[in-house]
Amino acid sequence: MIRILIIEDNAIKAQDIQRCLKEHYSDGALDIATAYASGVRRTYKEKYDVVIIDNSLPYYESAPSDIHPDMARIILDEFYDLGISPNSIICSAFDPGEKEVYFQNLVSQFDFCIGFVRYDGCSSDWENQLFSLIDSIKI
Repeated sequence: MIRILIIEDNAIKAQDIQRCLKEHYSDGALDIATAYASGVRRTYKEKYDVVIIDNSLPYYESAPSDIHPDMARIILDEFYDLGISPNSIICSAFDPGEKEVYFQNLVSQFDFCIGFVRYDGCSSDWENQLFSLIDSIKI
């Protein structure tokens, strides 16, 4: 059974990711954190096979409007500093070319960051890309 944590503050996007993962990994366990603090805390305390991270997140649930635009890097840095290396995937809605090089650099900087997916609520292309990254992991 695969265990996946989704760190995502947008309820619609989180539900969309959760829906497609439940359909594809029907026996999997899925959890959701909505901010940096809860996502890092859960990842540190629990064993996840995959952590899916949005790039723009608040630090705390209590301050949902205090969004940091590069939170994926901060979370990956925190994982590294804590000595944990969960298979991580950045899943963010970004314009092609805008953040692609930035995300490629994160993937090359952190060996446990296995890739990034451009989320698009109007298409299902991102779902297959997400499945491909998750399926490449030896669990």
